[in-house]
Amino acid sequence: MKHTRCVAAVTTALAFTIVRPSSQTQPKPSFEVVSIKPSAPLGNGPVSIGGGAQGDRFTMSNVTLRMLLQRAYQGAANAPLVASMQIVGGPGWMDSDRYDVQAKADCSGGTIPRERLQLMVQSLLEDRFQLKAHLETRELPVYELVAGKDGPKIKRSSDQTPAAPLFVAPEPCGPASAQPSLPGGRLPFSPGNAPPRGSAYVSIGGPTMTLRATAAPLTVVIGMLQMQLGRKVLDQTGLDGLYDFELTFSSEGLDSPFGRGLPLPPPGAAGPAGAGTTSQPTASDPLPSLFTAIQELGLKLESTKGPVEVLVVDSVEKPTAN
Repeated sequence: MKHTRCVAAVTTALAFTIVRPSSQTQPKPSFEVVSIKPSAPLGNGPVSIGGGAQGDRFTMSNVTLRMLLQRAYQGAANAPLVASMQIVGGPGWMDSDRYDVQAKADCSGGTIPRERLQLMVQSLLEDRFQLKAHLETRELPVYELVAGKDGPKIKRSSDQTPAAPLFVAPEPCGPASAQPSLPGGRLPFSPGNAPPRGSAYVSIGGPTMTLRATAAPLTVVIGMLQMQLGRKVLDQTGLDGLYDFELTFSSEGLDSPFGRGLPLPPPGAAGPAGAGTTSQPTASDPLPSLFTAIQELGLKLESTKGPVEVLVVDSVEKPTAN
């Protein structure tokens, strides 16, 4: 089944623009050794996409330039459920060409903070992709999550005890963290499993998407919404506490949850952590949009404008050979 993605054209008539250079007066830290190679073509089977730090190695597989830019400049480095940084400009191959990146860090100084790792990835992009870019704050379309006219209907979890963080990404040159599992060796994010307490995940089957949450704060819910909408979501509900819910909606018109430039997987194919697969809908079961489905919780998404930090790509080239 063919999937399409609707991209809204936005007129950049700005109420204000704040420009701050991405470069610093002091040289940025860098990796000792870097290897960048074109990725093998994506097949129909499971693929590894993304990556991160493991010991003194930083490895990314099947990533586009856009993914690398977001890894290098995205705020909240240890919070994956945030709206992907909006990128202005850049060539067409930014979303089509894929690369395998392997880099080695100097661990003589001990664990490398994530903020320093981002600077190292920026150095990699500037050296190998000849990247020139800067950050701006622009007035752009955002969504506000508000209570519906009849009030919120979202179900509070019976256990309001905050859950411990499920995942803590390993820092370069630091100890690796093991992926948690459920009894019986099942992975916590897989079809048929309720999400572990304090978390949420999206399962995918063709045009069907299902968002599940267990004892999750609204910040996690908003993070998932931002991933699907590709736009910043502001919480205006005034709700606190932990919630359980399940929403099923159509993927049509949404950004791929696997990152822009990567199509939705076929039914049964594996995706990255946090995404599973679910069954195909029948013709007699029309799917609501995400905007309609969220109203089942007594909530509503309203479009407005607000300050959004964007990365402006001034110039970039395909990576130099190793």
